Amino acid sequence: MPSVRAATLHPDELPDVMTAAELAQFERVDTRTLRADLEAGRVPGAYRRGRSWRIVKATYLDSVSRVAS
Repeated sequence: MPSVRAATLHPDELPDVMTAAELAQFERVDTRTLRADLEAGRVPGAYRRGRSWRIVKATYLDSVSRVAS
């Protein structure tokens, strides 16, 4: 059984509006994987800013906590 690694960032350390790279690091997934989810509309609180993605931390964490409970 593979060991479980903790996230490298704590939610309190995340900025209020995250980039795709910051969220990918927090979720411990490849940035390309996260970008595919962003393009498909599967990341709550995400919006495009020009060519970049931004994710609102409060909206994202609220939706994740609902799924986990």
